[in-house]
Amino acid sequence: MASRSVLPAAVSDQKYVTVSPMAGGYITLDDKFFIHPADPKARRTVPSLTFLITHPGSDIHGADQTRPFHLMFDLGLRKAKELYPEALQKHIDGRAPHELSPGVAKQLKDGGLDPSDVDLVMLSHVHYDHHGDPEDFPKAHFVVGRGALNVLEHGLGGIAPHQHFVPGTLPEDRSSELPDPSDQSKSKPLGPFPATYDLFGDGSVYVVDTPGHLPGHVNLLCRTKDRWLMLCGDAFHDRRLLTGEKDIGTWEGPHGTLCIHLDKEAAAESIRRLREFQKMAGDEVELIAAHEEVWWEKNRRNAFPAKL
Repeated sequence: MASRSVLPAAVSDQKYVTVSPMAGGYITLDDKFFIHPADPKARRTVPSLTFLITHPGSDIHGADQTRPFHLMFDLGLRKAKELYPEALQKHIDGRAPHELSPGVAKQLKDGGLDPSDVDLVMLSHVHYDHHGDPEDFPKAHFVVGRGALNVLEHGLGGIAPHQHFVPGTLPEDRSSELPDPSDQSKSKPLGPFPATYDLFGDGSVYVVDTPGHLPGHVNLLCRTKDRWLMLCGDAFHDRRLLTGEKDIGTWEGPHGTLCIHLDKEAAAESIRRLREFQKMAGDEVELIAAHEEVWWEKNRRNAFPAKL
């Protein structure tokens, strides 16, 4: 029987959140860029999942704690390819077939939530298929992991010139980074993870540092009334990496070996920690990555305005 000690115990007046998934567009991925060994012809059209997390009420970032607090984890793709610069438009063409519309903001409106009522947007990382349309959330504060704002503004330079970022994507006056995960006065270990942050200060949502894919990559661990949900962003792209059936893929580029993760070794360690966490927590937690098409097909009936 799996030990539950890895998961923070509930208190007498425990706060819980609800989690509603959405598909923030679709792109097509070649397995050979993500896993090894891989069928060189295998391709999957996958969602770029986003999640609305609703908390009973909090005053963080100046919110009105007398009403529900709305947090978005990732925003998927922009609602139209033309909203990206030319380099990213060409990149997206390489991910065809793809579907970008209608965008997350319209899905929220159609489900009864005005995007201006979103209090906080947290990005797992700042890649083009996760930052979505920030301008559609005029009152939200944007939070990213340590180092992510620098990547967004200055790119990765010679480390990964094939990756493209757009300065000014996030509103400068409403964006901030999480504390340095090595600062143990701000973060606490949780199970196999060295650095986590209690986002609301009430044990309902934890930000989990999961380095490797891109600087500042984070997961979100959410306590619902039924179970815990670990929203994993791009910590892994294929569930077979969690089971150990596959390894992280690499490929040869013009200037040497490339990997979808900026730091392959750190990404592998994050995956190992996720695997250990799942084993320790058992059925009490469900891990969900951003591009899991099988999970989405099974759970899309619970998409916003419904919940998991």
